[in-house]
Amino acid sequence: MAPTATDYRWISEYRELLEGYCAVLVRGITVQQFLRDMQAEPLGELSGYAALEERSTEVFAEYRRNRSGGRRYLIGAASVPGDQGEWVLGLEVHGALGVRDHLVAPLARGTRLVSHFRNVNADDRFCWYEDGELRTSFEPMLPIHRAGSAPDGLVESMAEVGFELRGWDDREPSLHTEAAFALAERLTGVRVTAELLDKATFAAGIVPWSAVKRP
Repeated sequence: MAPTATDYRWISEYRELLEGYCAVLVRGITVQQFLRDMQAEPLGELSGYAALEERSTEVFAEYRRNRSGGRRYLIGAASVPGDQGEWVLGLEVHGALGVRDHLVAPLARGTRLVSHFRNVNADDRFCWYEDGELRTSFEPMLPIHRAGSAPDGLVESMAEVGFELRGWDDREPSLHTEAAFALAERLTGVRVTAELLDKATFAAGIVPWSAVKRP
């Protein structure tokens, strides 16, 4: 059965994830290649989402204590099954590396990459790349405004997963973040579940500010 936003209601049980996250899925590369191309310094393995969240909090606290060292970003990567083989799931708690074009567009060359993010300020973005080209991007909270080389390429699927495409409607609670996860699943075949996150072994890496800022 095709996924919809309601399949991802479980996200509400992960408060930190719901407040701010970035997820990126890329097909046909290794976890090590993913971290290398994201310019991440390997940090070892983390067992399960709780460990990833805890270590992310520690990295941010370290920065707060010693700002002279520059901001650093923790990202975890795990191999997951999806359409046409294995994919890498990159996950950040309160991060946005996966929607920075200069980092992820090179990763998408010769393959498909899907990423989405939101932060505590309700800023959000969804991106679909094919062979290094940004096909569609939009804000899940306001999906009527879309960009990319094929801005309307996902409209049918967007409506089916639960995005409101008629304009802003504050009369009903929105499941736009849940819809972003569902749309990503339709494009990748990767179903992200609470069990998957809790049981995953994440290869962790630290990405420095020098890699995050635009060249």
